[in-house]
Amino acid sequence: MKGTSTFFQSVASFVIVYCFLTLDTRTVLSPFVNNPFTQIKELLQHILQPRLERCIIQEPESFMTTPEIIVSRGYPLEIHHVVTNDGYILELHRIPFGRRDTRFENGTLRRKPVFLLHGMMATDHFWLFSSSNNSLAYILADHGFDVWLGNARGNMYSRKHISLDPNTDKEFWNYSWDEMGQYDVPSSIDYVLNVTRQEKLAAYFGYSLGCSVFFMSATQYPRINDQVEVMIGLGPTVSVAHLNNFFRFLAPFVKPYQFLQQWLGIGEVHRNDGFLHQMTRLIGETSHFGAVIGRHVLFQIFGYSEIYNENDVFRLAGHYPAGGSANSMAHLLQNYNSGESFLHFDHGPDGNMERYGTVHPPEYNLTRVTAPVYLVHADNDPFATVEDVSWLMARLGNLKGTLRVNSSSFSHGDFIWSPQLAELVHLPVIDLLPSPFVYQQDYI
Repeated sequence: MKGTSTFFQSVASFVIVYCFLTLDTRTVLSPFVNNPFTQIKELLQHILQPRLERCIIQEPESFMTTPEIIVSRGYPLEIHHVVTNDGYILELHRIPFGRRDTRFENGTLRRKPVFLLHGMMATDHFWLFSSSNNSLAYILADHGFDVWLGNARGNMYSRKHISLDPNTDKEFWNYSWDEMGQYDVPSSIDYVLNVTRQEKLAAYFGYSLGCSVFFMSATQYPRINDQVEVMIGLGPTVSVAHLNNFFRFLAPFVKPYQFLQQWLGIGEVHRNDGFLHQMTRLIGETSHFGAVIGRHVLFQIFGYSEIYNENDVFRLAGHYPAGGSANSMAHLLQNYNSGESFLHFDHGPDGNMERYGTVHPPEYNLTRVTAPVYLVHADNDPFATVEDVSWLMARLGNLKGTLRVNSSSFSHGDFIWSPQLAELVHLPVIDLLPSPFVYQQDYI
């Protein structure tokens, strides 16, 4: 009976996801601009937009970009752009010093840089979501660090390329976790070190997928291990064999997912400005019942949280999801299906032979991660379960320690929104970091 129930849950999840994926995928709709469905969609968007705009006074950060949020919180801001070796243009947001500090103009004292990378289908807003004394980016800046916030390819800030148009060129979306690790991480770190004239980051912080792509990069480029003093992995999703959320019901359908992706021309999924996303925001804002539905959807993905602000549902929906490639979603499902492992993207037998020289995708050798690593995990995390984190701990080449969050109810989403985040995670982690300052006599 349990097996039958799981089967129907899987089928229902599959149908729901694929019914709605195309609503947030411009490349699919573009050949059918004049069909009735598109006209209804545009009419609903026209009706909904004024209602959403009236919410600006209630939750202004829902309608602000992350640079605008940083400035509105009273912190200095710089916007930088990095071009990867395969032509993607990534946007980095820099908080060079804290709210009560100043830049060191002419002296030997310099701030050490730290780099933060978000999870899947997200932006650097994850590091800024909570109050200023509870969000990691602000806390690090106020502790003296030079804070750099990364944005992975394909999200709303890094939806650019030197030659490809994300709206018309399907090739733009032909990437998975592999390319983020191969190109985005090393290009971003190199850029930060070049601008700050430092040899190493004081720390690399990864959340969820931000951990995975760092490990991918460090296994391929030994220099990455030498470019960070310490790597902090929050809720690391590497092996996801014991995934315990909504996505495990989709995993059996990853091959049909990829078939439909190719057949329908789907490259981009979960756009921030897509119709489904706007509907979700409206439902979450209009009533208590709507907020409960929105919270339930989030909890199905991130795990259930005991402490949560109802208004956060609508505020988070203004920034998440932020778009990405269908292959990135498929990579997660493939990893779940492969069991306890950490594999390259599976392109199918022919594609694998062409890329890897083997029928099956090879596994990343985590013993090559020789950078000092600390992992932060929680018992109630459905993405980074205790079993999967234990598997990762046994394979890293230079694991220095782990921090188990001192709360039995702490979930994957609590790394973003918990009001106790600073107390349970951020402040204990900062104790693991080196000094935020370095003295250099050649500073001009």
